[in-house]
Amino acid sequence: RNSRDAPPPVDAVVRVYVPATQVEAYLSIDSPENGGAAPTLETMLAALAQEGVVHNIDENRLNQIAATPSYEFDLLVAAATPPVNGENGKAKFLINTNRKNFKPKENEDGSVNFYDLGIVENVAQGQVLCIITPPTEGTPGISVKGKELPQKKGKNVPPLAGKNTELSEDGTEIRSKIDGQVEFDGFKIRVDETFYVKENVGNSTGNIKAVGNVMISGAVQSGFKVEAGRNLDIMSMVTGATVRAGGSVRLRSGIIGSELHCEGDLQCRFIENCSVFVKGEIRAESIINSNVTCGKSVRIVGARARIIGGSCLAGRNIEAHTVGSPSNTATKLELGADHMVIEQKKMMAQAEKLEKQIKSLTPLVTILRQLEAENRLTPEKRKILDDVGYSYENSTAQLAQIRQELEDIAGAVKTRGFGRIVCTGTIFPGTKVTIDKTIFIVRDTLKNASLYFKDNEICLGSAR
Repeated sequence: RNSRDAPPPVDAVVRVYVPATQVEAYLSIDSPENGGAAPTLETMLAALAQEGVVHNIDENRLNQIAATPSYEFDLLVAAATPPVNGENGKAKFLINTNRKNFKPKENEDGSVNFYDLGIVENVAQGQVLCIITPPTEGTPGISVKGKELPQKKGKNVPPLAGKNTELSEDGTEIRSKIDGQVEFDGFKIRVDETFYVKENVGNSTGNIKAVGNVMISGAVQSGFKVEAGRNLDIMSMVTGATVRAGGSVRLRSGIIGSELHCEGDLQCRFIENCSVFVKGEIRAESIINSNVTCGKSVRIVGARARIIGGSCLAGRNIEAHTVGSPSNTATKLELGADHMVIEQKKMMAQAEKLEKQIKSLTPLVTILRQLEAENRLTPEKRKILDDVGYSYENSTAQLAQIRQELEDIAGAVKTRGFGRIVCTGTIFPGTKVTIDKTIFIVRDTLKNASLYFKDNEICLGSAR
């Protein structure tokens, strides 16, 4: 056969395959026949261009194929730049979000405080409760054909600002709008002015300390403490406990063997064997064997309306139906001048404390100053003298100031005058009445009587 009968040469055929997603581009090359030309870089680039593949072409791979032709199917020669998805927004809580399992707090020395379970979390106005990191947009990718591949944008944090909270203008912080107790219910952060205890205050709750109001549905059990920055409302008994409130206190029952401090008014049924300090007014049905200090009036009302035993100091009036008892129980009543009485009592306690401190420091200060005069002070003793001397002089100055203020208060009390003790029933012997250091001891039973201060003596009049 001659050369005219030989089949013509067939060059290699380059086919391009791009999936619909356009994330990759593949070559499939038919091998040449009869001495046809092998694929070249130029022919492969031309085939890719014809199919619109322009991005991220792997020319190294194409050169390898051209140098060592490979006639396999699906040769990967280009890949898209993948999109970078955005990150979801994040919420970093600065409060306790798990308030179900309360555990006793551990002290620094390793001991455990079973009275402090951390049931209340107080926050201040403006306090940051949660930090929010906004979602990111991410960046789009580029397909092998040069088209944009959309990314998934990050999701926003769900709205978390609840009652009495607010989102900052830039959306990165949730802050409290008030002083109160914070709680997260799994959906919203909320701050309440009132903290509710739906059971007794005892082993299951530990002590309660809230900056706002506190409402307790049960009792306060022995050994436990309740502190409210504002008002306090207790539905059942308070026994052997400590109760403090920056506002008013309402006890639907009574209080026995406890300490109570109240900056507002106190309303309760009975007070028995207690130490009570109330800056406002007291309204109760009975006070028995208790030491009571009240800035305004003590009003004992109801069927019995009695004060028996202990002491009762009021800034204004003391009103009751019965004072003392037929067995001549020692009962002390004293009148002052409203808030001045409170300040006077506080200052007297401070003065007593300072006097003790000065008395304990005086011998040491005297010795050290004597050594100083003799030029015998060592550097160590010099430091002691500096420290102790400062304390001594500071305490002495404070004591002088307090004594002056006590004199001023005493003068103001005399100018302002006093209230009355009014008893619509019986004042029994054994009752001691004090008004401005003047003492009146009830030796005979008094009926329907009032006692008041006039012309520097305690006078007796009718209750009505």
